[in-house]
Amino acid sequence: MDFGFSEDQELLRATTRRFLTAHQSLADVRLSVEEPDVFDPAVWRQGAELGWTAMLIPPECEGGSVTAQPLVDLVVLGEELGRTLNPGPFVPCNVVAGAIARFGTPAQVERYLPGLARGEVTAAWCLSGDGTPEPGAVEVRARPLGDTEGWALDGVARYVQAAQNASVLLVVATGPDGSVCQVLVPRPSAGLSERTLTGLDVTRRFAEVRFEGVTVPAANLLAGGQDTVDHCISLATVLQSAESVGAAELMFEATVDYLKKRVQFGRTIGSFQAIKHRLADLVLQVEAMRVAAHYAALAFGDGLDDAAEAVATAGSYVDDTFACICGEALQLHGGIGFTWEHDVHLFTRRAKVNQVLYGDGAWHRERLVRLIEHTVEG
Repeated sequence: MDFGFSEDQELLRATTRRFLTAHQSLADVRLSVEEPDVFDPAVWRQGAELGWTAMLIPPECEGGSVTAQPLVDLVVLGEELGRTLNPGPFVPCNVVAGAIARFGTPAQVERYLPGLARGEVTAAWCLSGDGTPEPGAVEVRARPLGDTEGWALDGVARYVQAAQNASVLLVVATGPDGSVCQVLVPRPSAGLSERTLTGLDVTRRFAEVRFEGVTVPAANLLAGGQDTVDHCISLATVLQSAESVGAAELMFEATVDYLKKRVQFGRTIGSFQAIKHRLADLVLQVEAMRVAAHYAALAFGDGLDDAAEAVATAGSYVDDTFACICGEALQLHGGIGFTWEHDVHLFTRRAKVNQVLYGDGAWHRERLVRLIEHTVEG
Protein backbone atom coordinates (compact mmCIF):
# COMPACT_ATOMS: atom_id res chain seq x y z
CA MET A 1 0.00 0.00 0.00
CA ASP A 2 1.31 3.44 -0.98
CA PHE A 3 0.28 6.32 1.30
CA GLY A 4 1.52 9.05 -1.05
CA PHE A 5 0.29 10.23 -4.42
CA SER A 6 2.48 9.22 -7.35
CA GLU A 7 3.88 11.59 -9.98
CA ASP A 8 1.18 10.42 -12.40
CA GLN A 9 -1.55 11.16 -9.87
CA GLU A 10 -0.12 14.61 -9.20
CA LEU A 11 -0.04 15.20 -12.95
CA LEU A 12 -3.70 14.16 -13.08
CA ARG A 13 -4.44 16.69 -10.33
CA ALA A 14 -2.60 19.52 -12.10
CA THR A 15 -4.21 18.73 -15.45
CA THR A 16 -7.69 18.61 -13.93
CA ARG A 17 -7.16 21.89 -12.09
CA ARG A 18 -6.03 23.62 -15.28
CA PHE A 19 -8.99 22.21 -17.19
CA LEU A 20 -11.48 23.36 -14.57
CA THR A 21 -9.90 26.82 -14.41
CA ALA A 22 -10.30 27.15 -18.16
CA HIS A 23 -13.69 25.49 -18.70
CA GLN A 24 -15.71 25.21 -15.47
CA SER A 25 -14.25 27.34 -12.71
CA LEU A 26 -16.05 28.29 -9.52
CA ALA A 27 -16.97 31.57 -11.20
CA ASP A 28 -18.56 29.62 -14.08
CA VAL A 29 -20.48 27.44 -11.64
CA ARG A 30 -21.75 30.55 -9.85
CA LEU A 31 -23.13 31.92 -13.13
CA SER A 32 -25.06 28.70 -13.73
CA VAL A 33 -26.76 28.34 -10.34
CA GLU A 34 -29.87 30.25 -11.34
CA GLU A 35 -30.32 28.28 -14.55
CA PRO A 36 -32.89 25.45 -14.68
CA ASP A 37 -30.09 23.00 -15.47
CA VAL A 38 -26.53 23.30 -14.19
CA PHE A 39 -25.23 20.32 -16.18
CA ASP A 40 -23.00 21.08 -19.18
CA PRO A 41 -22.76 17.92 -21.34
CA ALA A 42 -19.94 19.30 -23.49
CA VAL A 43 -17.73 19.98 -20.46
CA TRP A 44 -18.67 16.58 -19.03
CA ARG A 45 -17.54 14.79 -22.20
CA GLN A 46 -14.26 16.70 -22.12
CA GLY A 47 -13.84 15.76 -18.48
CA ALA A 48 -14.46 12.13 -19.36
CA GLU A 49 -11.43 12.33 -21.66
CA LEU A 50 -9.42 13.16 -18.52
CA GLY A 51 -10.75 10.03 -16.81
CA TRP A 52 -13.55 11.47 -14.68
CA THR A 53 -15.75 8.44 -15.39
CA ALA A 54 -13.26 5.85 -16.63
CA MET A 55 -11.19 4.85 -13.59
CA LEU A 56 -13.41 1.96 -12.43
CA ILE A 57 -14.14 0.75 -15.97
CA PRO A 58 -11.92 -1.97 -17.48
CA PRO A 59 -9.73 -1.11 -20.50
CA GLU A 60 -11.68 -3.44 -22.79
CA CYS A 61 -14.70 -1.15 -22.22
CA GLU A 62 -12.72 2.01 -23.04
CA GLY A 63 -11.92 2.69 -19.39
CA GLY A 64 -8.70 2.61 -17.46
CA SER A 65 -6.99 4.21 -14.48
CA VAL A 66 -3.82 6.23 -14.09
CA THR A 67 -2.30 3.81 -11.56
CA ALA A 68 -3.03 0.37 -10.15
CA GLN A 69 -5.20 2.09 -7.52
CA PRO A 70 -8.19 3.43 -9.49
CA LEU A 71 -10.14 4.54 -6.44
CA VAL A 72 -7.21 6.63 -5.24
CA ASP A 73 -7.05 8.16 -8.72
CA LEU A 74 -10.71 9.08 -8.31
CA VAL A 75 -9.96 10.68 -4.94
CA VAL A 76 -7.51 12.99 -6.71
CA LEU A 77 -10.23 13.96 -9.18
CA GLY A 78 -12.86 14.28 -6.45
CA GLU A 79 -10.75 16.73 -4.48
CA GLU A 80 -10.24 18.95 -7.51
CA LEU A 81 -13.92 18.84 -8.49
CA GLY A 82 -14.85 19.65 -4.90
CA ARG A 83 -12.70 22.79 -4.93
CA THR A 84 -14.93 24.27 -7.66
CA LEU A 85 -18.23 22.81 -6.35
CA ASN A 86 -18.50 21.07 -9.71
CA PRO A 87 -22.15 20.43 -10.64
CA GLY A 88 -21.48 17.30 -12.70
CA PRO A 89 -22.66 13.81 -11.67
CA PHE A 90 -19.19 12.66 -10.59
CA VAL A 91 -20.36 10.55 -7.65
CA PRO A 92 -23.46 8.86 -9.17
CA CYS A 93 -21.79 8.12 -12.51
CA ASN A 94 -18.82 6.43 -10.85
CA VAL A 95 -21.04 4.57 -8.37
CA VAL A 96 -23.11 3.12 -11.22
CA ALA A 97 -20.04 2.42 -13.36
CA GLY A 98 -18.32 0.69 -10.44
CA ALA A 99 -21.39 -1.42 -9.68
CA ILE A 100 -21.79 -2.56 -13.29
CA ALA A 101 -18.08 -3.29 -13.65
CA ARG A 102 -18.07 -5.40 -10.48
CA PHE A 103 -21.50 -7.05 -10.48
CA GLY A 104 -22.83 -6.65 -14.01
CA THR A 105 -23.33 -9.35 -16.61
CA PRO A 106 -21.24 -9.27 -19.82
CA ALA A 107 -24.25 -7.87 -21.67
CA GLN A 108 -24.73 -5.08 -19.10
CA VAL A 109 -21.02 -4.28 -19.18
CA GLU A 110 -20.99 -4.08 -22.97
CA ARG A 111 -24.16 -1.99 -23.14
CA TYR A 112 -23.39 0.71 -20.57
CA LEU A 113 -19.73 1.00 -19.66
CA PRO A 114 -18.21 2.27 -22.95
CA GLY A 115 -20.72 5.13 -23.09
CA LEU A 116 -20.11 6.01 -19.44
CA ALA A 117 -16.35 6.00 -20.02
CA ARG A 118 -16.73 8.41 -22.96
CA GLY A 119 -19.08 10.69 -21.06
CA GLU A 120 -21.79 10.17 -23.66
CA VAL A 121 -23.94 8.31 -21.13
CA THR A 122 -24.64 9.63 -17.64
CA ALA A 123 -26.13 7.72 -14.75
CA ALA A 124 -28.06 8.38 -11.54
CA TRP A 125 -28.46 6.23 -8.44
CA CYS A 126 -31.95 5.90 -6.94
CA LEU A 127 -31.21 4.83 -3.37
CA SER A 128 -34.39 5.25 -1.28
CA GLY A 129 -37.54 7.20 -0.62
CA ASP A 130 -35.86 9.66 1.74
CA GLY A 131 -32.30 9.50 0.44
CA THR A 132 -30.99 7.51 3.41
CA PRO A 133 -29.27 4.10 3.13
CA GLU A 134 -31.63 2.40 5.59
CA PRO A 135 -33.17 -0.73 3.96
CA GLY A 136 -36.55 0.22 5.39
CA ALA A 137 -36.42 3.54 3.51
CA VAL A 138 -36.48 1.84 0.10
CA GLU A 139 -39.86 2.65 -1.44
CA VAL A 140 -39.51 1.12 -4.90
CA ARG A 141 -41.10 -2.33 -5.16
CA ALA A 142 -40.17 -4.90 -7.79
CA ARG A 143 -42.80 -7.50 -8.69
CA PRO A 144 -42.37 -10.34 -11.19
CA LEU A 145 -44.33 -10.09 -14.44
CA GLY A 146 -46.33 -13.29 -14.62
CA ASP A 147 -44.85 -15.90 -16.92
CA THR A 148 -42.44 -13.49 -18.58
CA GLU A 149 -38.90 -12.98 -17.36
CA GLY A 150 -39.17 -9.41 -16.22
CA TRP A 151 -40.04 -7.02 -13.42
CA ALA A 152 -42.45 -4.15 -12.86
CA LEU A 153 -41.29 -1.31 -10.65
CA ASP A 154 -43.60 0.86 -8.55
CA GLY A 155 -42.69 3.49 -6.00
CA VAL A 156 -40.59 6.58 -5.56
CA ALA A 157 -36.96 7.53 -4.97
CA ARG A 158 -36.08 11.00 -3.76
CA TYR A 159 -33.05 13.27 -3.68
CA VAL A 160 -31.60 11.57 -6.75
CA GLN A 161 -28.72 13.63 -8.08
CA ALA A 162 -28.70 14.43 -11.82
CA ALA A 163 -31.69 12.19 -12.59
CA GLN A 164 -32.95 14.68 -15.16
CA ASN A 165 -29.82 14.26 -17.28
CA ALA A 166 -29.28 10.53 -16.79
CA SER A 167 -29.40 8.00 -19.59
CA VAL A 168 -29.68 5.10 -17.15
CA LEU A 169 -30.85 4.77 -13.55
CA LEU A 170 -29.55 2.23 -11.06
CA VAL A 171 -32.57 1.63 -8.84
CA VAL A 172 -32.56 0.03 -5.39
CA ALA A 173 -35.78 -1.96 -4.97
CA THR A 174 -37.30 -4.60 -2.71
CA GLY A 175 -38.68 -7.84 -4.09
CA PRO A 176 -41.81 -9.76 -3.05
CA ASP A 177 -39.84 -11.59 -0.35
CA GLY A 178 -38.46 -8.35 1.10
CA SER A 179 -34.96 -8.84 -0.25
CA VAL A 180 -33.10 -5.87 -1.72
CA CYS A 181 -31.94 -5.77 -5.33
CA GLN A 182 -30.66 -3.24 -7.86
CA VAL A 183 -32.11 -2.86 -11.34
CA LEU A 184 -30.85 -0.92 -14.35
CA VAL A 185 -33.61 1.22 -15.86
CA PRO A 186 -33.01 3.02 -19.18
CA ARG A 187 -34.29 6.55 -19.35
CA PRO A 188 -36.75 7.44 -20.71
CA SER A 189 -39.04 4.48 -19.99
CA ALA A 190 -42.82 4.19 -19.94
CA GLY A 191 -44.17 4.97 -16.47
CA LEU A 192 -41.00 6.77 -15.39
CA SER A 193 -41.18 10.44 -14.38
CA GLU A 194 -39.02 12.98 -12.57
CA ARG A 195 -39.71 16.17 -10.66
CA THR A 196 -36.91 18.60 -9.82
CA LEU A 197 -36.74 19.34 -6.10
CA THR A 198 -35.90 22.71 -4.62
CA GLY A 199 -32.87 22.21 -2.41
CA LEU A 200 -30.33 23.99 -0.26
CA ASP A 201 -27.39 23.23 -2.59
CA VAL A 202 -27.92 25.48 -5.61
CA THR A 203 -24.87 24.09 -7.43
CA ARG A 204 -26.50 20.68 -8.02
CA ARG A 205 -29.93 19.42 -9.03
CA PHE A 206 -31.82 16.65 -7.25
CA ALA A 207 -35.06 15.00 -8.29
CA GLU A 208 -37.94 12.88 -7.12
CA VAL A 209 -38.18 9.88 -9.44
CA ARG A 210 -41.49 8.01 -9.71
CA PHE A 211 -41.99 4.49 -11.03
CA GLU A 212 -45.53 3.57 -12.09
CA GLY A 213 -45.50 0.10 -13.58
CA VAL A 214 -42.08 0.58 -15.19
CA THR A 215 -41.22 -2.73 -16.85
CA VAL A 216 -37.67 -3.99 -17.18
CA PRO A 217 -36.39 -7.36 -18.42
CA ALA A 218 -34.84 -9.79 -15.98
CA ALA A 219 -31.53 -9.20 -17.76
CA ASN A 220 -31.43 -5.71 -16.21
CA LEU A 221 -31.14 -7.11 -12.69
CA LEU A 222 -27.70 -6.59 -11.15
CA ALA A 223 -26.23 -9.53 -9.28
CA GLY A 224 -25.29 -9.38 -5.61
CA GLY A 225 -28.42 -8.16 -3.83
CA GLN A 226 -27.61 -6.33 -0.58
CA ASP A 227 -23.87 -6.77 -1.18
CA THR A 228 -24.21 -4.63 -4.31
CA VAL A 229 -26.05 -1.93 -2.39
CA ASP A 230 -23.44 -1.96 0.40
CA HIS A 231 -20.67 -1.67 -2.19
CA CYS A 232 -22.38 1.35 -3.77
CA ILE A 233 -22.90 3.04 -0.40
CA SER A 234 -19.23 2.61 0.47
CA LEU A 235 -18.09 3.87 -2.93
CA ALA A 236 -20.40 6.90 -2.74
CA THR A 237 -19.14 7.66 0.78
CA VAL A 238 -15.49 7.60 -0.33
CA LEU A 239 -16.05 9.75 -3.41
CA GLN A 240 -18.19 12.30 -1.60
CA SER A 241 -15.59 12.48 1.17
CA ALA A 242 -12.95 13.30 -1.45
CA GLU A 243 -15.11 16.11 -2.83
CA SER A 244 -15.67 17.45 0.69
CA VAL A 245 -11.93 17.42 1.41
CA GLY A 246 -11.21 19.48 -1.70
CA ALA A 247 -14.01 21.94 -0.92
CA ALA A 248 -12.93 22.32 2.72
CA GLU A 249 -9.33 22.89 1.66
CA LEU A 250 -10.38 25.65 -0.75
CA MET A 251 -12.62 27.24 1.89
CA PHE A 252 -9.75 27.24 4.39
CA GLU A 253 -7.35 28.76 1.85
CA ALA A 254 -9.85 31.48 0.94
CA THR A 255 -10.40 32.28 4.61
CA VAL A 256 -6.68 32.59 5.32
CA ASP A 257 -6.26 34.82 2.26
CA TYR A 258 -9.09 37.08 3.45
CA LEU A 259 -7.68 37.33 6.97
CA LYS A 260 -4.33 38.42 5.55
CA LYS A 261 -5.99 41.33 3.75
CA ARG A 262 -8.72 42.53 6.13
CA VAL A 263 -7.47 45.35 8.30
CA GLN A 264 -8.86 46.46 11.67
CA PHE A 265 -7.21 48.79 14.22
CA GLY A 266 -4.33 49.27 11.81
CA ARG A 267 -3.47 45.56 11.61
CA THR A 268 -4.54 42.63 9.47
CA ILE A 269 -6.96 40.57 11.52
CA GLY A 270 -5.03 37.44 10.69
CA SER A 271 -2.27 38.70 12.99
CA PHE A 272 -4.56 38.58 16.05
CA GLN A 273 -3.67 35.72 18.36
CA ALA A 274 -7.29 34.62 18.83
CA ILE A 275 -7.69 34.31 15.05
CA LYS A 276 -4.44 32.35 14.77
CA HIS A 277 -5.72 29.84 17.33
CA ARG A 278 -8.93 29.31 15.35
CA LEU A 279 -6.97 28.85 12.14
CA ALA A 280 -4.71 26.31 13.83
CA ASP A 281 -7.79 24.30 14.82
CA LEU A 282 -9.14 24.51 11.26
CA VAL A 283 -5.95 23.29 9.61
CA LEU A 284 -5.93 20.28 11.94
CA GLN A 285 -9.53 19.53 10.97
CA VAL A 286 -8.74 19.76 7.25
CA GLU A 287 -5.79 17.40 7.64
CA ALA A 288 -7.87 14.95 9.69
CA MET A 289 -10.52 15.00 6.96
CA ARG A 290 -7.85 14.26 4.39
CA VAL A 291 -6.43 11.34 6.38
CA ALA A 292 -9.86 9.79 6.89
CA ALA A 293 -10.83 10.11 3.22
CA HIS A 294 -7.50 8.91 1.86
CA TYR A 295 -7.31 5.86 4.11
CA ALA A 296 -10.91 4.94 3.31
CA ALA A 297 -10.03 4.99 -0.39
CA LEU A 298 -6.87 2.96 0.15
CA ALA A 299 -8.56 0.38 2.37
CA PHE A 300 -11.71 0.01 0.27
CA GLY A 301 -9.87 0.06 -3.04
CA ASP A 302 -7.30 -2.52 -1.92
CA GLY A 303 -9.87 -4.70 -0.12
CA LEU A 304 -8.19 -4.52 3.29
CA ASP A 305 -9.70 -6.24 6.32
CA ASP A 306 -10.64 -2.94 7.94
CA ALA A 307 -12.14 -1.40 4.78
CA ALA A 308 -15.68 -1.23 6.18
CA GLU A 309 -14.45 0.45 9.36
CA ALA A 310 -12.34 2.91 7.36
CA VAL A 311 -15.30 3.90 5.17
CA ALA A 312 -17.58 4.28 8.20
CA THR A 313 -14.96 6.47 9.88
CA ALA A 314 -14.78 8.75 6.83
CA GLY A 315 -18.58 8.88 6.63
CA SER A 316 -18.92 9.73 10.30
CA TYR A 317 -16.30 12.50 10.31
CA VAL A 318 -15.55 14.12 6.95
CA ASP A 319 -18.84 15.76 5.99
CA ASP A 320 -19.67 16.91 9.52
CA THR A 321 -16.25 18.51 9.74
CA PHE A 322 -16.67 20.11 6.32
CA ALA A 323 -19.83 21.78 7.60
CA CYS A 324 -18.01 22.90 10.75
CA ILE A 325 -15.18 24.46 8.70
CA CYS A 326 -17.70 26.32 6.55
CA GLY A 327 -19.38 27.65 9.68
CA GLU A 328 -16.06 28.92 11.00
CA ALA A 329 -15.23 30.45 7.61
CA LEU A 330 -18.57 32.25 7.63
CA GLN A 331 -17.82 33.75 11.05
CA LEU A 332 -14.23 34.70 10.19
CA HIS A 333 -15.31 36.48 7.01
CA GLY A 334 -17.68 38.63 9.02
CA GLY A 335 -20.45 40.54 7.28
CA ILE A 336 -19.20 39.92 3.74
CA GLY A 337 -19.48 36.17 4.29
CA PHE A 338 -23.25 36.49 4.69
CA THR A 339 -23.76 38.10 1.28
CA TRP A 340 -24.95 36.33 -1.86
CA GLU A 341 -22.01 37.75 -3.79
CA HIS A 342 -19.44 35.88 -1.69
CA ASP A 343 -18.77 32.17 -2.25
CA VAL A 344 -18.90 31.14 1.43
CA HIS A 345 -22.62 30.41 1.32
CA LEU A 346 -22.22 28.14 -1.73
CA PHE A 347 -19.73 25.96 0.15
CA THR A 348 -21.90 26.01 3.27
CA ARG A 349 -24.89 24.86 1.22
CA ARG A 350 -22.85 22.03 -0.31
CA ALA A 351 -21.58 20.99 3.12
CA LYS A 352 -25.03 20.87 4.70
CA VAL A 353 -26.38 18.68 1.90
CA ASN A 354 -23.34 16.38 1.97
CA GLN A 355 -23.98 15.86 5.67
CA VAL A 356 -27.15 13.89 4.91
CA LEU A 357 -26.38 12.28 1.54
CA TYR A 358 -25.54 8.56 1.56
CA GLY A 359 -25.99 8.36 5.32
CA ASP A 360 -25.44 11.11 7.87
CA GLY A 361 -22.71 11.08 10.48
CA ALA A 362 -24.92 9.37 13.06
CA TRP A 363 -25.75 6.55 10.64
CA HIS A 364 -22.08 5.93 9.86
CA ARG A 365 -21.14 6.07 13.54
CA GLU A 366 -23.77 3.48 14.35
CA ARG A 367 -22.43 1.33 11.54
CA LEU A 368 -18.89 1.73 12.87
CA VAL A 369 -19.98 0.69 16.37
CA ARG A 370 -21.67 -2.43 15.00
CA LEU A 371 -18.58 -3.34 12.98
CA ILE A 372 -16.34 -2.97 16.04
CA GLU A 373 -18.77 -5.00 18.18
CA HIS A 374 -18.75 -7.74 15.54
CA THR A 375 -14.93 -7.75 15.49
CA VAL A 376 -14.73 -7.95 19.29
CA GLU A 377 -17.32 -10.71 19.50
CA GLY A 378 -15.63 -12.61 16.70
